[in-house]
Amino acid sequence: MMTKKELEQYLAKLEDFVPKVSAKKSKRPGRPKKYDDRLVLFLIALREKYGWSLRDLEKKAKDIVPKGIEVPDFSSIHYRIRSMREYIEEIKPKLLKIIPDIEDQKADSNTKKSRRPKSTKTTRK
Repeated sequence: MMTKKELEQYLAKLEDFVPKVSAKKSKRPGRPKKYDDRLVLFLIALREKYGWSLRDLEKKAKDIVPKGIEVPDFSSIHYRIRSMREYIEEIKPKLLKIIPDIEDQKADSNTKKSRRPKSTKTTRK
């Protein structure tokens, strides 16, 4: 899991992309967005980078995103992807450069855990 500070750093890098996304739909009536555009872009970029399904993205995002930050469900992510598909394709190369290597972070954290060595004692019969 990344820390809240690390996530904020990645979200700050996405700030340049947000005004273009928000400006497209800002004049429309309706319910306001529940999730931050930066967080949604971050999740979309993770999906593009790793090829995760929307359900996998939802599960893994709950592991990646720090506790206290609400993660959108897969249907909300799907709706947001659909609403800005053209824009995502336009910015995808830049977006993918910003996204961290999550798989590497998991591998590093797994190697840091100390495991108790298995006992070499033989059992009596």
